[in-house]
Amino acid sequence: MTAAAAVVGELRTLIVTAAPDPAQAAAVHGCPTDVPLDTVMPFSSVIALGVIVAVEDRFGIVVTRSALQAAFAGGATLQKLADMIQRLRGDAESSVGDARSR
Repeated sequence: MTAAAAVVGELRTLIVTAAPDPAQAAAVHGCPTDVPLDTVMPFSSVIALGVIVAVEDRFGIVVTRSALQAAFAGGATLQKLADMIQRLRGDAESSVGDARSR
């Protein structure tokens, strides 16, 4: 399993857990990674916020406004979110100083 596939797998679980109605979000477990999530399930701002908080906690990253805008442009997909996480993890590993200052 690739690192990207592992991140996508964790995202699926985080999204279902963050959803106010996990049964309604369960469709994310089997959806293709490049399909906008709001076509698979109601990906509301409440779920999006929950996912971002969960991603920050799980992966130890700070999700920046620019990263979030890029991930949600044209509709959030599992692949875009996984790419954002990997990019931010790389930035966090190579940056010096307080990540909150970004």
